[in-house]
This record gives sequence, C-alpha cells and structure tokens, in this order.
Amino acid sequence: MRLSISNLQGRFQAAQAGKQSRHLPLDRVEPSLFQYDYLSLRRLSDDVRQLIIESPPAGPGATALDVGSDKCPYRVLLESRGYKVETLDLTLDGGADHAGTAESTGLPSESFDLVLCTQVIEHCMNPWRALAEAFRILKPSGSLIVSAPHVWFYHPHPTDHWRFTQEGLVQLCRDAGFEPTVLLSQGGSVLTLFQVVNFLTYGVLGRLGAPLYATANVLGAFADRVAPNELFCTNFACLARRGPAAPAPS
Repeated sequence: MRLSISNLQGRFQAAQAGKQSRHLPLDRVEPSLFQYDYLSLRRLSDDVRQLIIESPPAGPGATALDVGSDKCPYRVLLESRGYKVETLDLTLDGGADHAGTAESTGLPSESFDLVLCTQVIEHCMNPWRALAEAFRILKPSGSLIVSAPHVWFYHPHPTDHWRFTQEGLVQLCRDAGFEPTVLLSQGGSVLTLFQVVNFLTYGVLGRLGAPLYATANVLGAFADRVAPNELFCTNFACLARRGPAAPAPS
C-alpha cells in the first residue's frame, strides 16, 4: 500500500472524522469495560500505580512532575505518597502548571524528586533527548516512571513516531543515565490479540461497537490469565533511578 509522504496524517484524520474522542483523566485510570482500549489501559493503570507504590517514599517537600498531562490522572495516588504534583503540557490551556515539551521542559535542573512520563515518548521526535531532559530536571537519586506502547495503532496527537520493545525501553533509560529497576509488561500475546480485534472493530463501528468491546475485553482478560506470554505485549512501563551524573556524550 503506497502512502502519501506529504500527508501522513490524512487517513487518520479521515478515519476519526465524526467520532467523539474521549480524553478524560478518569477514562485512563478507571477505563470502562465498554471502551475499545480497556484491555491495555486497565493493565497500564494498574502497573503505573504499582510503580508509584514501589518508588522510594517522598521526603519533606518532595515534588513530582507529570510530563505530557495537564490533569495528572495519578494525582491522588502521588499526593497520598507525599508528593506535591505539578504538570507540564504543550500549552497552559488545559490547566497545566508549565508549558513545554518532554524534550525541552524549560524547567530548572535537579528540581523534581519524581518524573512521570506515561504514553508520551512515542510522540517525541527525539525520545533520547526526552529522557535526557527527565534526567536533567530530576534530583540525584530521583525516580522516573516511563511507559510506552509496543503494539498500538497510529495516533498522531499531535504526531506519532515510535514503538518500543522491552529491551528498547530499558536501553533508552540507560542511555540517559538511569538505572532501570522494575519493568512491567501490559498484557501478553492473547490480550494483545483481543486488543487488536477491538482496534479493528472500533475503526468500523466507533462507539456503536461498545457491546462487542465489552465481550472481547472479558474474554481477553480471562484468556490472558490462563495463557500469559510476556513476549508480545501491548505496552511496557519502567521504573528507573537517576544516578549522580549523566553519561558522557558518545
């Protein structure tokens, strides 16, 4: 199939025309069984929560930054862990505390104790620079929680450049100077199969396919528990620790 290099987003925009998008924070952390992306989001939400819990306890005055989110769907959990939460998004229009990008936050060096960057680096033109920036703004021994898709449809919001394997996400962290400590996979081969089926169904039916998504979600979640397989996953999430100094440029 020949693609138009000059209009790579054209087919996506045409396919999305007339479909109501949902980008509410609650839909990410508590997705409905009737959502087409429930299988991946449910696992992602559970695993990000787990990584927040496994991150070092917040000390007095500790601050967490959610990169690429103006609402921070994990705010309540972060605050319960003792963090003051700040957010960074492309603009301040949605209520973010800071405007910037993952590659260039414009924030002071060594000013945060935890950086949360979920489902963002695939949209970065340079994910290596994004993690180097996270390293820069973290205090020594600070924590990074980063997640990224392995199997996902093209979704330019505003652009979409990358997919990551488990090995690739770990290496990306190491290249920036981080020490990865925990890696979690979201779903296995069977769950990924059902998630792809929901993607395809959504492409045809949109929100009208909700009963079919719910059926696939129940079957997919059950089958994934019966036959787990970590080699073909929808997504990966990693907890990494900032070392004392960034690696020398190669």
